[in-house]
Amino acid sequence: MIKEFKKSIAYICPYCSSIAIRDINLFDFSGNTPTAFTCGGDCFEQCITVTPKKDKYTISVNCPMCDDPHVFNIKKITFWQNKLLILHCPDTGIGILFIGDRDTVKAEIEQQEEMFIKMNEEYAVSDELNMIFDTVERINELAKSGGVSCSCGSSAISIEIDSEKITLRCRDCARVKDIPATEESLNLLLNASTIVLD
Repeated sequence: MIKEFKKSIAYICPYCSSIAIRDINLFDFSGNTPTAFTCGGDCFEQCITVTPKKDKYTISVNCPMCDDPHVFNIKKITFWQNKLLILHCPDTGIGILFIGDRDTVKAEIEQQEEMFIKMNEEYAVSDELNMIFDTVERINELAKSGGVSCSCGSSAISIEIDSEKITLRCRDCARVKDIPATEESLNLLLNASTIVLD
């Protein structure tokens, strides 16, 4: 038996990371017309679509975790009778859509937002480190082929690394060249055959 006809639906916008919590009832999904749910912030992007079928809902979620759309088929009775229903990203296993009573849904989505922010921070750090590793690896490739030198004529070059740049230093004349740890710099290095400290 369906015990409750009112629920809240909560999700994180994959475009701007805003939280949305919407109150819904059985009549929001009447007929066969899809119901769209947009961003809870200022970008107004479409995040969720619920399409009623005979005895189920087809729910399409633009995932904030992996950026791919996911489609779920949920029985209508399951949708409405559960105190809390969580749909998970199949790639990460993390909850991306929460359906239930408002207080429970609000607590779950806030907890999920904290995890989402933490993961984004970890991915950002990982991307920065990968950029540094890729840049240093390319410099080493050029150095092995004799492509790294100083304008003083020396090829005795040391490498120093920090979070923002790679510094090449001539051991003979102490001339320095800084290479930013950016995608633009890496692309330039990939297309270069030499690096000269000048």
